[in-house]
Amino acid sequence: MKKNTMNQTALKIILVDENMGRSAILRRALQDKGHEVISRLEESENLANSNEITHADVVIVNADIPDEAVFANLRDVNKTKPKPIVMFTESSEEHMAGTAIKSGVNAYIVDGLEEKRVQPIIDVAIARFREFQALKDELDATRSQLAERKSIEKAKGLLMKHKKITEDEAYQSLRKMAMDKNKRISEVADGVISAIELLG
Repeated sequence: MKKNTMNQTALKIILVDENMGRSAILRRALQDKGHEVISRLEESENLANSNEITHADVVIVNADIPDEAVFANLRDVNKTKPKPIVMFTESSEEHMAGTAIKSGVNAYIVDGLEEKRVQPIIDVAIARFREFQALKDELDATRSQLAERKSIEKAKGLLMKHKKITEDEAYQSLRKMAMDKNKRISEVADGVISAIELLG
């Protein structure tokens, strides 16, 4: 992402909109802010592919009434290469907004495609996206630590049972193996579990 002359970050954008006239207006509004629409799609079916092959920073979807296919394609984007996603729509139905958010939409805007509002909306979407990604990373790290702790506890238990040693001795044994093999204790623990279960 490079800086444009207005001291704002210039963004590369994928725009999904079947309405040619409306997307031309939005593209011009984005260009006025120094952004670049690097891919314009009429349908959302190729969105995940387009997102994979381009280095887009943001996805903007303009859909009068988004259907399940649009949400499915947004979920694919979120699984493969997550991006801040903005959706402009005519539908104010509550369940639609909920589905959009579950599909990874960071800013869901009803009936409000005004040129002057586009930039603040994109800024909010990017901020929400970053916040969500940070929380997700934290959650993944916590889950990973818990899984590692579980495998160490299990390996200790198996060593204690098979070698008739104390918990501390079992832990020291795992530590020594980890140091000798230059591996993490959790990796050694997984190996011990596999080996003892094979014997078992």
